[in-house]
Amino acid sequence: MPITVATYNIHDAVGTDGVRNVERIARAIDETGAGIVALQEVSGPGDAGTNRADDFVALARAFGGHAVEGPALQDGDRRYGNLLLSRWPVSDWLVADLAHPQREPRNAIMATVATPDGPLRVVASHFGLFHRERRAQAELIGELTAQEGEMPTVILGDFNDWLPFSPVVRLLSRSLGRHIGAVRRIPTFPSSLPLLALDRILVNDRMRLRSVRVPATPLARTASDHRPLVAEVEIAPGT
Repeated sequence: MPITVATYNIHDAVGTDGVRNVERIARAIDETGAGIVALQEVSGPGDAGTNRADDFVALARAFGGHAVEGPALQDGDRRYGNLLLSRWPVSDWLVADLAHPQREPRNAIMATVATPDGPLRVVASHFGLFHRERRAQAELIGELTAQEGEMPTVILGDFNDWLPFSPVVRLLSRSLGRHIGAVRRIPTFPSSLPLLALDRILVNDRMRLRSVRVPATPLARTASDHRPLVAEVEIAPGT
């Protein structure tokens, strides 16, 4: 049975019109039809005493199902980072620190999702801006997935890496047992006219990647500075 997954950098819910609109982001997520969604640049409520909403909570409620929060930055009441949403129950989850010295805090959510076809390991992350930082983060994720044993796996996120033969993607692909040529790149940034394939979806050899697409609807073009990246995947028979 195909499973629709998506990764989406929501840019703190600020659209190309400069307006911050969490409800618009929720509609863009719903438009993907995904059952599993990795979100980046999600914000918490901010400083105490402000009227700003907690986007982690608001987006989880709008999506329904299950959610795992992975704020990489926590400063008082302010939270900022990753959020994993799933229509199906989530278990055995952890948030791994991927911080690089003297760089912005980064992490990865790793969780097991009980899909209708069996357990699926999902890794959701947002890599750093510098090449050395991204390589180290890719290696850490490779080590984590290896430690947890073999099972169907999908890695979702903003890799901040657009090169056709990216060393970062090659590192992740090797850890997943896939050839780089099997990984399709589709530009997602900037949302108004995508030129760079910053966002990626990778699967291991216990999965099949059936299709990958980037929505081109008015909502997808305006809700954030990235467009969502959406894929149809399935767990290989006999896995």
